[in-house]
Amino acid sequence: MELRQITRKDIAKEAGVSETVVSYVINGNRYVLAEKRKRVEEAIEKLNYRPNTMARALKGKQSNHILLIADDIKGEYFGKLMSEIDQLAYKEGYFVTLCEDRADEDFIQRIYSRFFDGILIGSASFSVENIQRLINASIPIVLLEIKDYSSITGSFGLINTGLYDGAITAVNTLYEKGRKSLLFLDRIGGKGTDITDWRTKGFLDQTKKLKLNADALSGYQNAEELDQMLSEYMKNASIDGIVGRNDYVALVGMQVCKNSGIRIGVDCSVIGFDDSRSARYSDPPLTSIAINQKEIARAVISMLMALMKKDENHQILRENLSTTLVMRESV
Repeated sequence: MELRQITRKDIAKEAGVSETVVSYVINGNRYVLAEKRKRVEEAIEKLNYRPNTMARALKGKQSNHILLIADDIKGEYFGKLMSEIDQLAYKEGYFVTLCEDRADEDFIQRIYSRFFDGILIGSASFSVENIQRLINASIPIVLLEIKDYSSITGSFGLINTGLYDGAITAVNTLYEKGRKSLLFLDRIGGKGTDITDWRTKGFLDQTKKLKLNADALSGYQNAEELDQMLSEYMKNASIDGIVGRNDYVALVGMQVCKNSGIRIGVDCSVIGFDDSRSARYSDPPLTSIAINQKEIARAVISMLMALMKKDENHQILRENLSTTLVMRESV
């Protein structure tokens, strides 16, 4: 479905009244007959009308506002990335807002009605279809390549943050330590293992290549559910290596192993992603795949500034970044 800004004219047509009456109802500054008011209110709800938060209907105006969409805004990773992007954006005259993906139509319409000058999407749950709609609506979009976006067309930015190669590095590191039965722990809040996610795909591809026993666990909504599911899983399966989609789930996995009498670094090795502060101070310290957030922030702002110029020659702006293995005692 194409994104289009719903206007007061649309509301008036739907309600069978004049635009003036619609304005009176919205502004609440004039008396309107109850029957007409009800029709206008019903039309507003039906068409999902949201008044522009800024008077940016005038061509050429800017909001000087960038939106960053993530799956989980509570974690350290996006907080740090937000800080890096915010510093660079501010130098260019922009403010940045971080919000969590709601994965529904109302969320998409709200984004569209706010007139952001540019959007960074770092969310695995944000659908390819909705990304395409935003691009088709001529909104400058930059994607962190969390999963496969090869079907998307038009002008946008794409940053490969090295997740696929990072997952391969994690598997190779465990293999070199003699680990043969590996488990991938997906993010908390996911609705199922997404094999198009580059961390998951890298893990599965490399374990298959090395002919290792491999599985993936997902579907838990909080740490307690992950603890329960992993504890139950380990009753029927023997694992000697864990790769977490982020450090948090890796640390939960490590604790479950310890509670079961499994010695970390001896009986089982654990690797996470993000190189968070928690990884450095866990017991034992967690080996992690570090993602270069400073370079991501630089690439994001550079791409958004280029896309905002509306240069018709732009198609897909690409940049490939790499990750770094930070070895600690959990391996």
